[in-house]
Amino acid sequence: MGRHAEASGTRVDLRRTAQLTGLTGGIAWVLAYVVPDGGSLARALLWLGAILLTVALFDLGLLLVRGDVLALRIFVALALPTLVWGVFGIVHGSAPDPGLVDAVFGGVVGVVSGIRLGRHGTGVPRATL
Repeated sequence: MGRHAEASGTRVDLRRTAQLTGLTGGIAWVLAYVVPDGGSLARALLWLGAILLTVALFDLGLLLVRGDVLALRIFVALALPTLVWGVFGIVHGSAPDPGLVDAVFGGVVGVVSGIRLGRHGTGVPRATL
């Protein structure tokens, strides 16, 4: 399982997928905060954003370890979202305005993903394991 995988004749780039899902998930969380009613639309945006952000973190975890160590890549791909969501849950639970925490987290992830998406030639360096 390399950085690129063949899917129906097209190349899928994990780094680009992580950036796009991170950007979209981050935008969804910011929109959930600014939705005026804060009802079912905000909840749907939060769930959609959470799923997309988890996919982005999983893809990022796959990219952090060399492609020839599949078991370690899968372990890191599962551990990274678990760690991030664990820390996020602690911060979210202790904040006076959890919605603002969602919006800030989504905004930061969206901005970082958008910046990384704009840089075509530079990539995240991988670990040397």
